Amino acid sequence: MDGTEQTIIEQEFESFAQAAWLRLQQVVAWFDANLLTLASAYQLVAIAVTLALAWLLHSRFKRLLQELGQGRKLAPAVQRLLRTVASISMPVVWVIFLALARTGFESAGMPIPFLRLVSSLLLAFIVINIISIFIASTYWSRVFSWVAWGAAALNAVGLLDVVIEWLQATALTVGAVEISAWSIVKALILAALLLWGANAVTGTVERRLEHTGKMSSALRLLVVRLLRLVLLTLAVIVAIAAVGIDLTAFAIFSGALGVGVGLALRRTFENLIASYSLLADESIKPGDVIEIETVSGPTYGQVRKMTTRYVAVMTRDGTETLIPNELLMSSPLTNWSHTAKPIRRRVPVGVAYSADIPLAQRLCVEAAGEVLRVLAHPEPRCLMRGFGDSAIDLELRFWINDPENGVANVTSDVLLLIWEKFQAHGIEVPFPQRDVTLRGPVRLDTPP
Repeated sequence: MDGTEQTIIEQEFESFAQAAWLRLQQVVAWFDANLLTLASAYQLVAIAVTLALAWLLHSRFKRLLQELGQGRKLAPAVQRLLRTVASISMPVVWVIFLALARTGFESAGMPIPFLRLVSSLLLAFIVINIISIFIASTYWSRVFSWVAWGAAALNAVGLLDVVIEWLQATALTVGAVEISAWSIVKALILAALLLWGANAVTGTVERRLEHTGKMSSALRLLVVRLLRLVLLTLAVIVAIAAVGIDLTAFAIFSGALGVGVGLALRRTFENLIASYSLLADESIKPGDVIEIETVSGPTYGQVRKMTTRYVAVMTRDGTETLIPNELLMSSPLTNWSHTAKPIRRRVPVGVAYSADIPLAQRLCVEAAGEVLRVLAHPEPRCLMRGFGDSAIDLELRFWINDPENGVANVTSDVLLLIWEKFQAHGIEVPFPQRDVTLRGPVRLDTPP
């Protein structure tokens, strides 16, 4: 750095320091002229007194609303309305008391800048909360409330134009394109509105499709996801283009973005594409009972949720296993309820060679028929499968239509009844037996 550049930097810093000192003097002068006066003290006392009175009345009114909604089943919209009324009751009462105080001050010929400021802020708060009732999403309702009230507060104190001018003066140069901070703020506000509209449209379409019985749940979910993806993408593009930002300004980031997608985001995009593939071919859908081999062993359960990254499977242990979508695409998967809900179970049973085989078969069928979860149609059957080493091999086959409630438990119930019936009728369930022959030591000097 040469001497000329250093001198320029010192001059710019000195001018900045002088401007900051001038602004500080203006603020101090404003405090002296507006706050450190007897009229300002009267206004602050009036604000404090009206706040205390509003708080007392608000407490009683809030207790009344709680008693009104206690013990009653109200619709969500009514509950939200009551909560909103309770939240704005104190500002409404406070505004009324402030209006009375302003009338008294004006009749006495006293200035009321602080009373007017507090009243403006409270009115903005009340209007914003009333508008937020019509925003279904709690998240977007809070975002709207904070942004709108912040803008109203700046406007009330006369700083909104100053802040906008400062944002317009603050700019970021990307190549030949200059992007101001105000343009970014407008883009964010417009994008938020468009994203809220896109979510509202997709939510309405999703509710309409739920009442359509001609589409499967997987196809409905696919349509909603594709619609949301398209609308969100259009919302971002329109928001960027509407504020005058040239989309070609972001072309310099395409190379880095491609490398990032190819390396760090490879698995993310694999799961994203796999989620749409699973929904398109309807191999699984919410409510299906699946079984898949994972790192921790076989996972059996009901599909509860399908996202762009994973599928949530509720296991019989009461836990949810999150399985990545790409694993479901690349691993063998058993869908117990893919085309039809009823599934057939096969239970091997062994009886002794001395047992009455037709009686054993009949007892197995009777035991299956006494379990509530076993279907009567198709009826249970017991087949003879072959002659084993220690037993005659039978196989009991029966059907159930609720695999999401488990298959091992119903098999256990059937086997327990079979055991009781075999014990009652003297049918033996054999176990492997071996004959062991003990021979004495062989003497090498003994002639054969």
